[in-house]
Amino acid sequence: MRVYKTSEIRNVAVVGHGASGKTSLVDALAFVAGTSKRHGSVKDGTALTDYTPDEIERKYSINLALAVAEWMDAKLNLIDTPGYLDFTGEALAAVYAADGAVVVVSATGGVEVGTEKVWDYCEQREVPRLFFVSLMDKEHADFEKVYTQVKERLTPKVIPVEIPVGEGPEFHGIINLFSKQCHLYKKGTKAGEYEEVDVPPEYRDRFERYSKELIERIAETDDTLLERYLGGEEIGRDEAIAAMKAGMLKGELFPLFCGAAELTYGTRALLSKLVELIPAPHERPPVEAQRWGSAERVTLKPEDEGRFVAQVFKTISEPHVGDVTFFRVYSGRVKNGQDVYNAPREAVEKLNHLCVTVGKDRVEIPELHAGDIGV
Repeated sequence: MRVYKTSEIRNVAVVGHGASGKTSLVDALAFVAGTSKRHGSVKDGTALTDYTPDEIERKYSINLALAVAEWMDAKLNLIDTPGYLDFTGEALAAVYAADGAVVVVSATGGVEVGTEKVWDYCEQREVPRLFFVSLMDKEHADFEKVYTQVKERLTPKVIPVEIPVGEGPEFHGIINLFSKQCHLYKKGTKAGEYEEVDVPPEYRDRFERYSKELIERIAETDDTLLERYLGGEEIGRDEAIAAMKAGMLKGELFPLFCGAAELTYGTRALLSKLVELIPAPHERPPVEAQRWGSAERVTLKPEDEGRFVAQVFKTISEPHVGDVTFFRVYSGRVKNGQDVYNAPREAVEKLNHLCVTVGKDRVEIPELHAGDIGV
């Protein structure tokens, strides 16, 4: 794995209610991107980020865990989180370490208590976020119902970017409102491959309705685009993507996607949109911090030239290894074997075996740039 610059990094918390499909989604994204060599399963105990004995036995996440997906010359640091209320501290830690979030909502369960909880965390942190309606292949999946619930219980600023072709066992495609094309999946698809075709005639009216709503909502966030749109001018895809990203940064838009992680349906489009829409560390406001041991306030910018400052957001203890510390670099860069100052302990420590993590596996790297996450 190569070293990534600050502009190439996307730190993404994957949050939602328990059993909404977060771990399966992270597993599928890493597999489709090629970072993970096996498509795991929560049910079989082989999921990439549920690897502790307790998680394998119980078949749900207990700890936050990291995976990496390399896509479109970018590095996605995906932070998988537990969804049950007993472990909400893990989700909160992930949100604070991230620059954006995917809020996963089950197509069968809809918005639940855990969904509302993590939404509040994201609101407090002002994290740009998008929705992913998961489990579209399951019985009783209902895209329209979930979309309505999100609008009524979380935010009226949600806007679909994709709509499904079929639901439940009949789910076999996704219409992309930006490309105006339909992605059809064949049974047995291993890594999200699809055939791109025209929008089916029976979905044309629905496509036109959602497509118009999408462009109108995007145009409303930018006065220049709105003037052009009202004047009858067509808004191009690249302009629309840029305006949507700007709207997300201001908390004015929350795009909604859909798919089925176990089948890998919808994963390729989601990977691309995470790169295009989630801000890189330098595109977020600087972090305000307090100097350790004093009342002095400092501003931390994710720049390599700055003094190295990082924050630990998770420590786990592993057999035969000891404590493993996850940290986010807020300023400066750090190299393997570098001496750093541990403020709480008031001691200098050497960072040996600097790594990035993909589930339980670790890949040693020579350095981390500002904004990156390592162990």
